[in-house]
Amino acid sequence: MTELPSPRSMYLATIGILSALMAVLSYASIVVPTPLGSLDASSVLIFASAILYGPEIGLIITVIGQLVGKGLLITYAGLPAVYIPGVVAVRGIEAYVVGYLGRRFTSQRYGEPGAMVTGVIWETAGFVLADFYLFAMIGGVLAGLTAVLSGSIWTIIDLIWVPLGIAAVYYVRTAFKTQYLDKHLNLVNAPGHRSVFYICLFLIFLSWGLIIVAGATGLLMGPLIP
Repeated sequence: MTELPSPRSMYLATIGILSALMAVLSYASIVVPTPLGSLDASSVLIFASAILYGPEIGLIITVIGQLVGKGLLITYAGLPAVYIPGVVAVRGIEAYVVGYLGRRFTSQRYGEPGAMVTGVIWETAGFVLADFYLFAMIGGVLAGLTAVLSGSIWTIIDLIWVPLGIAAVYYVRTAFKTQYLDKHLNLVNAPGHRSVFYICLFLIFLSWGLIIVAGATGLLMGPLIP
C-alpha cells in the first residue's frame, strides 16, 4: 500500500509549485498597444487557485508569486519601486475576494464567475486608488488623474481572463473529480498554514503602508536599481 504524503509535505509542495507558476505567469508579460503596454495571464491562476484552494491559500499563492514575478519584471524594467508593493497590495486582496465570494456563492449558477468579475473590479479600483494617491501627492490632482486615465483604469481589461479562469476550474475539477482541492488534498488543517497566511496578510498591510509612505515622502518613486 502506497503511503500518502503528509499534509505538511502536500501543503508545501502545493504552495511552492503554484507560487512558482504564478511568478512565471506574472513575469511573462505580453506587449500590447498603449495605454496598457503589457498584459499577463496570471489572473487566470489567481481565479483558479482562489476558487479551488480557498481564499487563504489563494492569497498566499498570489502574494508570493506576484512579489517574485512582478518584482523581477518591475526591477529589470526600471519602473518605480513602489509598483512592487502596489501589485502585492492589490492582487493579494483580489485573490481573497475571489476565493471568499466564490465559496460563499458556489451554489448559485453564476456565483464563481461573478466572484472573478468582482475580483477584477476590485483590482482596477485598487490600482486606480493607489496610482491617483501616489501621483496626486507628488504632482497634484491633474497628475493623479493623468496617471489613472493613462494606465491603471485600463486594468479592467483583465476581464478577458474570466472565461479562461472558469475553464481552468472546470478542467481541474473534472480531472480530480472533486469540488475543492484544499479539502481533497487535506490542506485545510496543514501544520503551519495559519502562520504562512498571517505572514502574507502582513505583507499586504505592509505594502499599503509603503504606498502611503511613498506618496507622502516621494521615496520608492524611482527604480529599485538606479
